[in-house]
Amino acid sequence: GYCMVSVLETMKTYSAEDNLTEEALVTKLRTCRCHHLFLHTSLRHNSSGTCRWGEFGEGGLLWGECNARQFEWFDGNPFDELLYKVKELYGIEDDITFRNVTVAPENRPSPLHLGTATQIGALPTEGIPCLLKVLIPSNCAGLPVMYVRDLLLNPPAYEIASKIQEACKLMSNITCSIPEFTCVPPAKLVKLLESRETNHIEFCKIKSVLDDIIQLYTNSELNKVLKLLMDPTWVATGLKVELETLVDECKSVSCRIGEIISLDGENDQKITSSAVVPNEFFEDMESSWKGRVKRIHLEEEFAEVDEAAEALSIAVEEDFIPIISRIKATTAPLGGPKGEILYVLIDEICRGTETAKGTCIAGSVIETLDAISCLGIVSTHLHGIFDLPLRTKNAVFKAMGAECIDNQTMPTWKLIDGICKESLAFETAQREGVPEELIQRAEELYASVYTKDSLRTDESKLKQLSAPTVVHKSNILTDRQSHPAKEFSPLVQSLRSTDVLNKEVESAIIRICQKRLTDLYKKNDILEPSAMRCVLIGAKEQPPPSTIGASSVYVMLRPDRKLYIGETDDLQGRVRAHRSKEGMQNASFLYFLVPGKSVACQLETLLINQLSTQG
Repeated sequence: GYCMVSVLETMKTYSAEDNLTEEALVTKLRTCRCHHLFLHTSLRHNSSGTCRWGEFGEGGLLWGECNARQFEWFDGNPFDELLYKVKELYGIEDDITFRNVTVAPENRPSPLHLGTATQIGALPTEGIPCLLKVLIPSNCAGLPVMYVRDLLLNPPAYEIASKIQEACKLMSNITCSIPEFTCVPPAKLVKLLESRETNHIEFCKIKSVLDDIIQLYTNSELNKVLKLLMDPTWVATGLKVELETLVDECKSVSCRIGEIISLDGENDQKITSSAVVPNEFFEDMESSWKGRVKRIHLEEEFAEVDEAAEALSIAVEEDFIPIISRIKATTAPLGGPKGEILYVLIDEICRGTETAKGTCIAGSVIETLDAISCLGIVSTHLHGIFDLPLRTKNAVFKAMGAECIDNQTMPTWKLIDGICKESLAFETAQREGVPEELIQRAEELYASVYTKDSLRTDESKLKQLSAPTVVHKSNILTDRQSHPAKEFSPLVQSLRSTDVLNKEVESAIIRICQKRLTDLYKKNDILEPSAMRCVLIGAKEQPPPSTIGASSVYVMLRPDRKLYIGETDDLQGRVRAHRSKEGMQNASFLYFLVPGKSVACQLETLLINQLSTQG
């Protein structure tokens, strides 16, 4: 007969069924769900002596079934070769051992013939009602149905069948309550556990299965059923376990899960409430994680959340409510009655349309709000809005700060002065698991197109720069990005040599930044370096390897004697991008390293605002 070897890569098990007839094998192929089918080369030589399998003699039915599927031939020892191919397909380490769960076929009846299985409706057949749908209640589906179908197609040995029958008879006469008999696909469960992706719901399902077994064991009526089911379970899984061992392990694991996971009915983690903050806010913030893990394991985290909720309530009560009250007490700017509030919050203005026109619409909205002296915050990723000739008197620009933690750029969620035309898009994509090759290609495209466009735009701005403009900071226009944009200082009028210019710029940088750096070091308890040091990158030079992944602030000394100020975590890439612009191939740079992107952003803004005052 034929031999069929089945491998479950998630369970790390394999089993063999031998002495199968052709019909039995075809029946199994039609009922099992296999991702890959391998045929041994011995099948090419059937009893008629031909190497053209399926053309003569036996094998025609089996060949027709296999030919309708995708399969691959293999040679050698069936077990060793098949396990090797499975490990190769699923990236399993060679030293991982697969457990043999083959059950000896002694005294086992022959499987159902294919014709019989189709005629009685055990196999899905057009025009024939499904036997299982007739016999089994409609609310029973999934694993139980598959198990009963397997019993019909592959009858167990008489001893096993007798125990199944006896268990069914006992269950039909049970007078006590019975467990829910939770069914969890073992392969899925093992995969989740191995990948550490098992959530609160899955752990609750595991505990339900364990508790079902414990209930069967502790109840005198159900205990007999449990004992009868031990051998059929061994045949179905290939795992032979003593009853006492099974129950002890179930109790241990169930207890352990119960110590960690919050179970139904436990109510020690109520959603926070406040008299001044809407309950919906706390519901949205906390409902996704509270009630999952027992509070005793997360006391510090719960304390932090409680403190944050209390601080939020105080801030709203002491800061926000008085502002609203004060606004209500004034007359509305458009001539409306007292009490009309003009406070506007717009997130990602005009983000759902074409960029250029959306930017202009956003600019018009901001001009209108500014003209009526409306208080508000507008956030945007439309960087072109900063290039529009907006007629505003009160609007000011802010950006979100960022810092470098363990070589990862992270937002600080703090507003800082200035505008920003860059984002943490690549860093965020990497953190969210986007493949590295996609991110690298995106960076290449960005450097080849957008960086050049940005530099070209900055070039046009150079010609328009004049004395610094003072703005009234009663309103805020916010750019939700990671650091302020780069700006050029006014044209350097001196005709002195480049070396002299470099030294003067370096001296000015140190004068401006030294005190701020010292204050930042003290504030953040960072060991202060001996002295601030600027490094010059000559016209034909590149930054040293020490700058890789480090935050830095730089000043580009352009060949036309204009200065460009910027900050970056990729100095080498930024230098390359600047020099790729026409006429900038010989640009030199002065830079200094700082502890984190947030500090770099602050010093960049400081230099933009003050370097032009140094001569």
